[in-house]
Amino acid sequence: MPSTLPDRSAFVLSMILLVILVVTAGGMGVFVASDPRIIEAIYLIRAALEVKEEYISEVRAEELVVPARREMFSLLDRYSYYIEANSFSRMQEELSGSYGGIGIMVVRHPLGLQIMSVREDGPAGKAGMVSGDIIIAADSVSLAGLSVNESSNLLRGEEGTTVSVTVLHTATQDTTEYVLTRAMLPLIHIPYAGLTADSILYIRLLDFEAGTTLQLQAVFDSLLAAHPRGILLDLRGNPGGLFQEAWHVASLFLPEGTFIVGTRGRSRWKNERHTAVGPDVTNGLPMAILVDNGSASSAEIVAGALQQAGRAVLVGDTTFGKGLVQGFIQFPDGDGLRLTISRYYFGNGLFLNAFDSTLHDTGHGLPPDYYYVYPKRNDVIRELEKTLILYHFADAYRDEILASTPEQLQSSHWIKRLVAFLKEQDFQYESLITSQVEEMIRRAKQDICDEKTFSYIQHLLTVSKQQDWTDIRQAMDYISLKLLQIATERRYGTYRAYKDVVVPLRPDIQFALEIIRKQT
Repeated sequence: MPSTLPDRSAFVLSMILLVILVVTAGGMGVFVASDPRIIEAIYLIRAALEVKEEYISEVRAEELVVPARREMFSLLDRYSYYIEANSFSRMQEELSGSYGGIGIMVVRHPLGLQIMSVREDGPAGKAGMVSGDIIIAADSVSLAGLSVNESSNLLRGEEGTTVSVTVLHTATQDTTEYVLTRAMLPLIHIPYAGLTADSILYIRLLDFEAGTTLQLQAVFDSLLAAHPRGILLDLRGNPGGLFQEAWHVASLFLPEGTFIVGTRGRSRWKNERHTAVGPDVTNGLPMAILVDNGSASSAEIVAGALQQAGRAVLVGDTTFGKGLVQGFIQFPDGDGLRLTISRYYFGNGLFLNAFDSTLHDTGHGLPPDYYYVYPKRNDVIRELEKTLILYHFADAYRDEILASTPEQLQSSHWIKRLVAFLKEQDFQYESLITSQVEEMIRRAKQDICDEKTFSYIQHLLTVSKQQDWTDIRQAMDYISLKLLQIATERRYGTYRAYKDVVVPLRPDIQFALEIIRKQT
């Protein structure tokens, strides 16, 4: 990504002056200049200066520094990288637990940004913007060709300021101009928390950014008075967040002084032990934590700490395996570094990552006490979820979907409707087998194989494509539940979608709830 900072020539020249100062500093200068780290930096600066001054065409210092910087970090693990000043400001928003914006989640689209979800209480939601809309311009700046980060920076801003956006409505293909007043929107960490019919407290926790502990405490203040018989903490797909939040969330479930997690790095100053600040506000209620391959980092700290302390059982699939701790360094010009500085471990000396995190930046993860792999992430589902087609389909047939049960939505009637809709939307899905057979046909045409062989390969392609559509039909158990969830959320909001669809109908949640019931 091109840097937005001024030319780095001033930086190069300042380093040259530093070298001159070291050289003219007498004996101390000789000592400093003998440090291999200083010498290596001087060599790099000298090479950049020579290229800048002597190369046949003009080269900006920035054009030399950025690739060198990129190559430097390619030798480290993927969690260590250079951070430009504007990204640091975005991090400050996360640390504050809120951001100034219009209240949408977006994905990249050739025309700009396509809206995936809209907060009902945000400026965009109040103005009538909906999922599927495409923002093609902000303050007369076309978003086509810009990165998500660059486009989002145009939409975000200080509370009370305005932004003019041009929106293409995919349903009608017309455009609307909106002038929105940015608002300070708190990050939503818990979209739903509620009691099941038999009084088990289900909590969906999305991340561990700033404010997570406070939101969880608010849930307990409200719902523990109803005397739940157990707790199900849902950390599926939770990517983690701030270490401090994970530490304090785990503390809510553990007696004071219970070991939570330790960290170990190259320096003994990076070796720490963290214990619960307690007390257990739930008074030891039976507890299960729902995890999967997307539960990472701080989510693993909470899950691992409570599992190792015998406080909760893990249900679902093995977690991601990110047991690395990052530190942040910011330079005077606003840029900075994010570097892996240590690994964390649990009470039994369990490390999720091997010592050499450069080669092993993904660990083995936490195995659950009870395996339940929800059959969601097959190829056809992955391809469908890269688009908003299921949202469009749910919008087109919302009332009929809401009047149907999940079993009815899996009928041949609905399957035919969905397949026809996917074809109308030119949805392209092909399995690995289909792509391989198509490659065979391309090669057969190049090699001019005999007619019989070519005919056989074409037959294989026809059969394979038919099987691809069969794969979609076989995924209808997941798709039907997803459609019902989307339609319910569109009509009644997120809370009702969780209460009426997600919690009572998702089989992995029901499996975990049954485990808790057996403990009570």
